Amino acid sequence: MAAPLILPVGRYTGEFHPAVGAPTKYHSLSVGRLSVTIEDPQAFAVWAAAHRPIDRPEATWDRAAVVEAARQLGVADPDRIVAEFLEDGLLVETAPDAPDVEDFARAHRVHPLMVSLGNTPDDPLRYGIGLFGTAPVLRVPALTHDLWQWSSVGASLWDVSQVFADAGAQAEVTDTREHDPRHVLREFLAALPLLVGANAACLDEARR
Repeated sequence: MAAPLILPVGRYTGEFHPAVGAPTKYHSLSVGRLSVTIEDPQAFAVWAAAHRPIDRPEATWDRAAVVEAARQLGVADPDRIVAEFLEDGLLVETAPDAPDVEDFARAHRVHPLMVSLGNTPDDPLRYGIGLFGTAPVLRVPALTHDLWQWSSVGASLWDVSQVFADAGAQAEVTDTREHDPRHVLREFLAALPLLVGANAACLDEARR
């Protein structure tokens, strides 16, 4: 089995300056109902490095890739910080074919951070995601788009995958694989590094 992918957990809510002209005191993240602060610039660089660059869509963004990206950002000991973040839950490892992928999906949910821009006559099978008034940041297949668009409605990613699969079965979607929530989940997870890397979505704790 290939090395699991790494994904950052939390929605970035900005940097904090205690006074006019003062340097950044910390970066903050929203995780579940909590606000998490990261004061160490090198630690924040590791969390940022877990976002796969949008210009490397084919790259496998696993622990080795994150460590290398963090080193390029000047982090002296990224392995230690990656291990700490995996322990704390600010990073998570998973893979579409992992035996415990359903556990991952039950423990996490996804928040859309951009808006749907629809499809086009030239490319009707893919849907744009971005910001109003600008060109799409990325285009994704319908399944990925629909799950992304509705991902924050359910308490967890698994809940949304189940509802999507049930709706597909009731609507008699031609591709019967989409009637299976595990297939839906695997397809979405394969696209999640792209969505997170483009800041079109963020990964969060499941709603309790």
